[in-house]
Amino acid sequence: MNFRVNTDTWFIFTILFLSALALCIILYISIPYLIRKREVKRIKDRQKKKVLKYDELEREKNDLKLLKQDDNIQKLKIDISDYLYQILQSDSNKPNLISFYSNFERIYPNFNHSLQRKYPNISVNELKLCALLRLNLSSKEIGQLLNITQDSVNKARYRLRKKLGIKSKEEILTVLLNI
Repeated sequence: MNFRVNTDTWFIFTILFLSALALCIILYISIPYLIRKREVKRIKDRQKKKVLKYDELEREKNDLKLLKQDDNIQKLKIDISDYLYQILQSDSNKPNLISFYSNFERIYPNFNHSLQRKYPNISVNELKLCALLRLNLSSKEIGQLLNITQDSVNKARYRLRKKLGIKSKEEILTVLLNI
């Protein structure tokens, strides 16, 4: 039996075999690589979603905390208004304003500090007057609280305007609200 193989056919067959083998090797390497790459992308996407959800929950928590603080401030404002009304209605010669100022400090915690920082030469009595003006009280009510006349309140208000450098056209209340 004389078996002869054509060299051209053998050459083509070898090239096809080596090409198929190379293709198998490339697929053997690239398919797991692509699968791993897709899995890493999926993990990163999940991680991003978790971070976004965590941030959203953190934001909601802060919003709820702010709402709760706002509610507490509103309750304190109502309490301070009631207390102020009681002080004004009482017949005592010297009203007890210590608890009033402590409540004011709880409602507006940085008011006195920022006022002193902005205007370092302001006195304690002027700070008290600013606190009462911040609550938008009239001269008559301030006079009753501080046990002074209405004219004295107006003079103190004028001196305060001068000390703070507020022009006559500006409203002192708007300046105090912006502090």
